[in-house]
Amino acid sequence: MRAVIRFCIAGLLGIGCASPAAWADDMPRRKPGLWEVNMHMAANLPPQTMKLCIDAATDAAMYKMGMDAAQGMCSHNDMHRSGNVVTMDSLCKMGETQTSTHIVITFSGDSAYKTDIKSHMDPPIMGRGEMAMTQDGKWTGPCPADMKPGDVVAPNGMKMNLTSKPGR
Repeated sequence: MRAVIRFCIAGLLGIGCASPAAWADDMPRRKPGLWEVNMHMAANLPPQTMKLCIDAATDAAMYKMGMDAAQGMCSHNDMHRSGNVVTMDSLCKMGETQTSTHIVITFSGDSAYKTDIKSHMDPPIMGRGEMAMTQDGKWTGPCPADMKPGDVVAPNGMKMNLTSKPGR
């Protein structure tokens, strides 16, 4: 279950499928501290906000987590960076569903980013063949005393650490 939660959060952060070399060389790093990520998943749903505490090590670990989650599921991973814009395209299979995803992340230095994600699922999942999501991430300052790097506070208030091993 924890792996599924990690994969979902990694996807929500726009750090899905790409080759390890591309991540190491091309992905901009985010400023250490507390990040607020507003996610807009559908026009008829209110935005969801999560908070994330990172440092350089957890930022790199989260990029790697996104890569590792995709290993064996994705037959096509392509990433390009042009200045402050990173574009990713992937073709992945989860169970019987093949998903093609196009992600564009626009960074504003190391303290803000906007992610646009569009996916097509065939066959549809729970009646949905298309999914679109946008995210606006912004650095809000140092992590509070009750959060350590890797901690995420989900929209429902649940707190977990993405970098800790299960059972710790």
